[in-house]
Formats: sequence, C-alpha cells, structure tokens
Amino acid sequence: MRQEVSTKVRSNNSSVRSLLRGTGRVAIWTVLGLLLIRGVLAEPAAPLPASSKPSAAGDPVSSAFAVRFARTYLADPSASVLAPFLAEGVRVGTGNPPEAESADVAQAEVSDVKDLGDGRAVLTVACELRDARTLYLAVPIVRSEAGEVAALGAPSIVAAPGGAGANSNERPQPLVGPDAGAIQALVAKFLPEYLSATDGGALSYLLAPGAIIQPLGGAVHPEGITGVTQLGSGEGAQRSVLVAARVSDSASGAIYPVVYRLELVKDGRWYVDAVEGAAT
Repeated sequence: MRQEVSTKVRSNNSSVRSLLRGTGRVAIWTVLGLLLIRGVLAEPAAPLPASSKPSAAGDPVSSAFAVRFARTYLADPSASVLAPFLAEGVRVGTGNPPEAESADVAQAEVSDVKDLGDGRAVLTVACELRDARTLYLAVPIVRSEAGEVAALGAPSIVAAPGGAGANSNERPQPLVGPDAGAIQALVAKFLPEYLSATDGGALSYLLAPGAIIQPLGGAVHPEGITGVTQLGSGEGAQRSVLVAARVSDSASGAIYPVVYRLELVKDGRWYVDAVEGAAT
C-alpha cells in the first residue's frame, strides 16, 4: 500500500514538472515575442537615403569628358572638330592643329575641380605631352539632369592647376561705361605679358596691390585678342571680364582659341586682381 502511494506521488510530481516546463517555455516565448514587437514599434527601420543629384564637379563621367575634350582640343582645335563637345548654342573660335607629334598627349588627368553649382564646373586637366611638357587646361563644363556633359566654351591654358568660373547666372555683355577704353588697354598690355613672362615681377605694374599671379613663362605665345566682354552690366570699380584670344604653341605649330577670365579692380587706374578659367 505504501509503495503504491509513493508511486502515485512520484507520478504526480513528474506531471507537475512537465506542466511547469511547458508553461515556462510558453512564458519565455511570450516575453520574447513582446520584446520583439516592442523593439520593432519603438525603433522603426531608418528610411533609405534619397539619391542625390549628380554633381558635375566630382563626377567620373564629367572628368572623363573633360579629359577627352582636352585631348581633342590639343590634337585639333578646329571649330568643326570641337563642335560635338559643345553645349547647344556655344561657339568657339577656330585654331590650327599641330604640325608635329610633339604636341601629342601622352597622359591626361583631372588635377583640380571647381563646382559652380547648377550643374556647372571648371575642371583643370593636366596634359603631359610627348615632348615632356605639361599644359594645364581649365575646361568649363555643364551636366544636365539626364547626365549628359558638354563644354561651355573654349578652355583656358593656365599656369597651375585650378581655375574658377563665372556665376551661372552671369552672361557676357559688351564693356560699358567711360572706363571701357581703359579696360581694353589694360587687357592688351596684360595678356601678352602673362603668356610670355617668366617672373611674376614682370606683371607687378599691372597687378592690384597684394595680387600674386604666376605667368605662363612662354608655354604659349599670343596671336591676338579676338574679343573682350564683361560679366554683368555694372560700371563699378570691380569688373569680371572675359578675354577671348588665340595662342600658338611654337613647339608644334598649333594655334588654339582660348578664353581667360580676369578679375579687375580700379584704384585710380585699372589693375588685374586675378586670372581664372572662364565659364560662360
């Protein structure tokens, strides 16, 4: 009898332990489920970042275009060859292709970028020629929302990597006001010196106080100024002017159309404050 009672007790205890184990599992899973639900509700997944509009400045497509344009420009600067690279409505002066293979570009890469906003930028391309020279071309470009890239005009041959452009809302206009003649005279003196001088001191008489401009040192030679316009319609003591010109490379015999942007200031007379690549 006593053994029968003991057997019943052990059986009841086993049933209780089984019940408790099952209840414990349910409780644990219930708690985990509540924690999971609370976590999901308390910390919703962060939305994916919206894709940003491509910038013409650091974009590899724009860089590849600028390099291709620079190579083509140095190989053959004729208007018909450059036309496919230009934005709609843009025209550039024509030049003569090199007569020697020394002007062939051995290597070219973007060495400096200035973002102007509104899809516009000036990319400076370092072109290493086969005769061991390096020419830096400041190429003004624009990139559309569809991703297409085009040049906004002729590049400028600069002395060092860099170059800025005109504000995207500015448009070239004729020189205005009684100072137009003085500005023309300053440009006519400055550009040949800038292209041919080897020492910045040769430009000091034409520069604003404190301005430092590195001349090209005869990398190319002036063949004439073809036009001078200003950005905006103001007649104040500060002007931004675009100087269209033709320059020649004596090593190859090529003639290139170029555009420079000059920042001018007036202090008794007109001075050049900066030289920059131009974007019209």
